[in-house]
Amino acid sequence: MGGVIYPIIFHNLQPSIGFGWATRVLGFISLATLSISLTTMRMRVQPAHKRSLIDKTALRSPPFWLFTIGLFFGFMGLYVPFFYVQSYALDEHIMSANSAFYMLSVINAASIFGRIIPNWLADRIGPLNVLIPGTAIACVVAFGWIGIHSVGGLVVFCLLYGFSSGSFVSIPPTVIVTLSPSLSVVGTRMGMTFAVSGIGLLIGTPVAGQIVLRYGYIPAIAYCGACVLVSVALFVATRLHKTGMHIMKVA
Repeated sequence: MGGVIYPIIFHNLQPSIGFGWATRVLGFISLATLSISLTTMRMRVQPAHKRSLIDKTALRSPPFWLFTIGLFFGFMGLYVPFFYVQSYALDEHIMSANSAFYMLSVINAASIFGRIIPNWLADRIGPLNVLIPGTAIACVVAFGWIGIHSVGGLVVFCLLYGFSSGSFVSIPPTVIVTLSPSLSVVGTRMGMTFAVSGIGLLIGTPVAGQIVLRYGYIPAIAYCGACVLVSVALFVATRLHKTGMHIMKVA
C-alpha cells in the first residue's frame, strides 16, 4: 500500500512545499506508522543460543547458492520498470506528465495482488513451483515493454508486470525456509541470501539508468528482461537440484 500511496502524496506536496519538506513529510508518516509496529512486536521464541553470522553448511549447498545468485540477477533487473516507466511514457510522448506519474502507483497496486495470491498458491504446491512461472511471466512481460507505444498498452503492461513481479518480492523468504535443513539456521541463511542479492538491487537500477542515457530505452528494457531471464534459469536449476526431474513434486 505504501508503494501506491507514497508517490501520490509526494506528487501532490512537492509543488507547494518543495522537495525537501515533501520528503520529510513521508519520513514523518513512516515514523508514525512504524512506531506502532516497533512498540507492539515481540519475539515469539527466544533463540536457544547466539546465532552465527554465517551458516557454513550453506556454503556447501548448491541449491542455496543457485537460488541466492538467481535473486541477485533478478533484483538487478526487476525494478527497472518501477524507476523508468514514467520517464519512458514522457520521453516517448505516450502520456502527459500528470498521467505518467500514476503508472508507478498502478504497478504497485497490481503488485499487492501479486504478493497475496501467489503466496496462497505456494502454500499448496510449493514456493518454487509458484516463483518460477511467476518470474518467467515477469520476464516475458518485461521484454514485451519494447513494443508498447500507446496509453492502453502501457497501463496493461504496468498491471501485468506489477502482478507477475509480486511473487519475486514476497516468496523468496519461504523458499529459503524450504532450502534450510532446520529452522535454527533460517535466519542466518536469510541474512546471507539478502546480503548478496541486495547488492544486485543496489547496482541494477543505476546501471539501467546509464544504459538509458547512453543508448536509449530499448537496450535498458533488454537488460531488464535478460537479468530476469538469468534469474529464471537459476531458479529452475535450484528446483532440479532440490527435487530432480519430478515435475509434479511440491517444492
